[in-house]
Amino acid sequence: MGQADRRFLMASPEKGAAETGTGANRTCPSARCEPGAALLGVKGSDGRIANLRTAMPIDAAFIDAARDAGPPEQRMRFASPCATTGCSQWTGERCGVIDRVLDHLKDATVAQRETLPACPIRGTCRWYDQSGASACYACELVVTDNSAMAAE
Repeated sequence: MGQADRRFLMASPEKGAAETGTGANRTCPSARCEPGAALLGVKGSDGRIANLRTAMPIDAAFIDAARDAGPPEQRMRFASPCATTGCSQWTGERCGVIDRVLDHLKDATVAQRETLPACPIRGTCRWYDQSGASACYACELVVTDNSAMAAE
């Protein structure tokens, strides 16, 4: 992975920083397991995502091994540069995923801690930029591919 490919893992613009319109300075915390992505967290036995201390760039060997056990997005969370208009979740102005998650959780009790949960991408996270700490508290509840749960 080249230096330019790692920029989404290492950059740290401030919350609310001006957008270029490309999303290049924001990171999607709910990306697919594909080349150019990084492993962000792993689903625990309680169903919550436990973030890694550092996002781990993935390669073809990782992707193949992860897919051997079924859809990786059901067990792990990945990050990649935000695609904005290239993503079906983009509303035209923002990511619709975290808006729907927060709307779904508005009547639920989501644990609020004194400090934000550890996160290796918060500095560039699209969800944090849009929704602040609320997105961080809800993030561990999001499984990118929940088709197995829907089928149950």
